Amino acid sequence: GPGASDCGSCVVTGLETLRAIRAGTPLNNDLIFVFADGEEVGMLGARAFVTEHPWAQDVKLAINFEASGSRGAAVMYITSRNNQRLISEFVKAVPYPRMTSFSPAFWGLLPGAQIGCDLEEYTARGSGGFGFYYGGDTPAYHTKRDNVTEIDRRSIQHNGSYALSLLKHFGDLDLKTLKATQNAVYFNILPNVVLHYPESQVLPLAIVTSILFVAVVWLGFRARTLTFKGISLGAIAFLLSAIGVVVLNVLGWWLMRSLNRSLQVFLIGNYQANLYHLSFVVLTVATMMAIYSWLCQRFKVDDLAIGALFVWLLLTIASSAWLPGASYLFAIPLLFNLLAWSWIFLTRNQSWIGILLLSVALLPGIVLLMPVQVYFGSWMARFEGTMNVPLSTLQMVFTALLCGLLVPQFVFFTSFPPVTSRSPRWIVPGGTLLIGAILLSIATFNSGFSAAHPRPNTMSYLLDANRGQASWVSSDRHLDDWKAQIMGANARQQQVEFGLSPVSNGFSAPAPLVNLPALEVQRLEPPTSSSKSTLRLRLKSPRQASIAYVDLTTQGTIARAEIDRKPLDLTPLNPKQRQALKFIFFGLPPAGIELNLELTNSQSVQMKLEDYTWGLPAISGKAIAPRPADLMPAPGHPDYTIVRKQMTVTIEL
Repeated sequence: GPGASDCGSCVVTGLETLRAIRAGTPLNNDLIFVFADGEEVGMLGARAFVTEHPWAQDVKLAINFEASGSRGAAVMYITSRNNQRLISEFVKAVPYPRMTSFSPAFWGLLPGAQIGCDLEEYTARGSGGFGFYYGGDTPAYHTKRDNVTEIDRRSIQHNGSYALSLLKHFGDLDLKTLKATQNAVYFNILPNVVLHYPESQVLPLAIVTSILFVAVVWLGFRARTLTFKGISLGAIAFLLSAIGVVVLNVLGWWLMRSLNRSLQVFLIGNYQANLYHLSFVVLTVATMMAIYSWLCQRFKVDDLAIGALFVWLLLTIASSAWLPGASYLFAIPLLFNLLAWSWIFLTRNQSWIGILLLSVALLPGIVLLMPVQVYFGSWMARFEGTMNVPLSTLQMVFTALLCGLLVPQFVFFTSFPPVTSRSPRWIVPGGTLLIGAILLSIATFNSGFSAAHPRPNTMSYLLDANRGQASWVSSDRHLDDWKAQIMGANARQQQVEFGLSPVSNGFSAPAPLVNLPALEVQRLEPPTSSSKSTLRLRLKSPRQASIAYVDLTTQGTIARAEIDRKPLDLTPLNPKQRQALKFIFFGLPPAGIELNLELTNSQSVQMKLEDYTWGLPAISGKAIAPRPADLMPAPGHPDYTIVRKQMTVTIEL
């Protein structure tokens, strides 16, 4: 797509900040503005800067901007390690902070995800760093809707407020003093108000919370409203209920995706994501309310409630030990609820006043968990889009957890005097369930596509130069009218695979043959001083393709490999893995690239080559109509023209 948000907005933020800095008072520290390319294909520009530019060794603090939507508040979602001092200074400097330490804690569980983007190239080499993104309207991500019309200028302004305030603040600090020995826990308690404390305080907070839980249980025993058996059963009931409800959400979303073709496209999220989110929240609350309406007839309410809090205590202890950046999500809401319960047991007041107090104590849980649920949902939408696995509703785990703090309220609202003689307890849960179902129906009814919300699809032209055959290929699960008029009546479902796309079940159809040359492979003279079998090749695209995919295998092993005289790091590979080499070269120069290989015990190298240009080819006698307004290329899947060739190169011993 046009890339207005990702990452034109980042460039705009940098340029305007640079203008403002130059117009102001000079700073004590030097500033380096790096506008790097190749981030989407492996942070290539950032890696080139940190590994090859002499200024890179002087970088002490890096600030990176990203976007995965067209709007929304910009969030500081990732930082470098041992960030306590950085966070302290950050909060002093920034006027409108949005941040949560849950984010780096969660992504730390998935180090291979490289969610820090370009920032990781700097932090991996010892620099401090902050990473920002905004992620509202994720369906615009990497599509034609990522344009200047759709982008919310307030999101750019928010990025600008971060950039200018941070550069002015850190520009006059001694950056050598920013190092710390521990991380910070940090989170918003109001939109622009942040609470932060060092991780060294996480364990004491967990201990205080545990002591308070024991005290509350003791008070409940003294008041003869709690029993060990009841608490244990209450804990088991909540744990099973929460897990069951989340599983139901995931299965329900899987079923909806299976039945609704509008949800079977490659898109990051969907156009009705906010309404789907709200409907699943309401359905989760309704289901948990119905479960506790049934449980309260068999167990005491206090046992059920304190049992649920015991699960919260276990989560507090576990997160404090293994995921301290996320521990506040459990410790602080639990602490407030325990304080409310201690008052209830001390005064033995379980009237509506107690319910009101518990409702007030619920507010920290809502304030802390709901924003994280929104962030988590956008992350899961990204995984769902790329992996085609129904993960979006996993965010309901936060709603299910909050329901554990709502047990007394559930019982209160399902215990009104009977309106009829039949099942009065089910009136409120049933009504809530009906509201959720209506919201879900509205979201589903509006889940289709239009010019404002185009359907994504894929189409490529693939020429097999060896066979002299061409085909139209699409990785979509369904044919639309536009693809059908290109593919014709011979379109058939089959597995689609090429170098830049994983294997998928899509469509293929014979295509007219266009005379397009494949990648040329020119053999160069190897260096005479080499003691190993050496293969020097020049790969060049006669049709000036911008992307080349190379997949080569050999019977022996690859001892050394260079691309344009830049060595590849093969040390992590075992001998079996060194029998093959795959790489993608972006920005293929007109003169081509040089590939040098040192091989052992190899007599030949088998090569599978593909080169890519954007746009479908011009075909004599066949005019390809442009996509109608309600269609667009899928994110990350432009219309490619691909020429494939396979060949074997012998090794001269």
